Amino acid sequence: MPPAAKLPYGGVSLGELLMDVSIIIPTLNGGELLRRTLAAIYGQQTDKKYEVMIIDSGSRPDTLAIFQEFPVRLHQIPKHTFNHGATRDLGASMTTGEFLIFINQDAEPGNDQWLEGMIAPFRDPQVLAVQGGIREREDMERFFWDSCGERFYFTSESKNWIKRYHNMGFSTVNCAIRRSVWEKYPFGHIDISEDKAFQRRIHHQGHEIVYSEAFVYHTHNYNFRQIWRRCQDEGYGWRLVGENYTLGQAIRDTFILKNYKILWQGIREGKVKQFSEIIYPFMRPTWVYIGNHFNRGLVK
Repeated sequence: MPPAAKLPYGGVSLGELLMDVSIIIPTLNGGELLRRTLAAIYGQQTDKKYEVMIIDSGSRPDTLAIFQEFPVRLHQIPKHTFNHGATRDLGASMTTGEFLIFINQDAEPGNDQWLEGMIAPFRDPQVLAVQGGIREREDMERFFWDSCGERFYFTSESKNWIKRYHNMGFSTVNCAIRRSVWEKYPFGHIDISEDKAFQRRIHHQGHEIVYSEAFVYHTHNYNFRQIWRRCQDEGYGWRLVGENYTLGQAIRDTFILKNYKILWQGIREGKVKQFSEIIYPFMRPTWVYIGNHFNRGLVK
């Protein structure tokens, strides 16, 4: 059991305390990456009182055993009831923190100052929410095109959104929200893109959401089926928040020559190892377009 697993705050039950910060994590079969995420959270250097609220939607016993290693609060729901927006709202509603931090189960805080860094911008009363950094892992195999940033999100619907919303792409992979703001603008029942829906509702002048230098490590390594589904889910999510990805945009994005130069360089250097990585710059626009205009019900 790691040292971080000890009960903080003198052994007092988390549920008996009003918290400064509540960290909400939806989980499903998180495995070793989840253990690393929790160990990093409980290793934070802070004088803030904080709690970790887990909303688990049917994990296997090996993941349930991990929860026993840490003083988390655990609430379990049936897998078929999971919803990206409503499940996060449920977790937040069961906590007491003045500030809510939402992260993914495989988003490992980058250092022991992460929590302090995520809530520091709230010293400015005009700041309603904070977007933390998301960095690729260097300690595991990852998708050649990465899983975050411009290299992955090269299609124009993503760029248009960021341009429209003050160079901000809000993501619940690593973000924080004032409780009073979340109470007024909960995520709601939304299949995907709950973060962008929230962003659209509050981010108008440019100072409501700000970046923090606090970051997490978060990486994927997609096979063909996973990337096919991921891109179509994204397209569907963009439709839910009113972002129209046109056929003309998809065609133009398919022929971004820079992507094929990057691909050829990766092949020559032996960094491209999967079929999914070869077809990504050609197929992402098509898949996002299909999801944006035709698909329903892919998201689980």
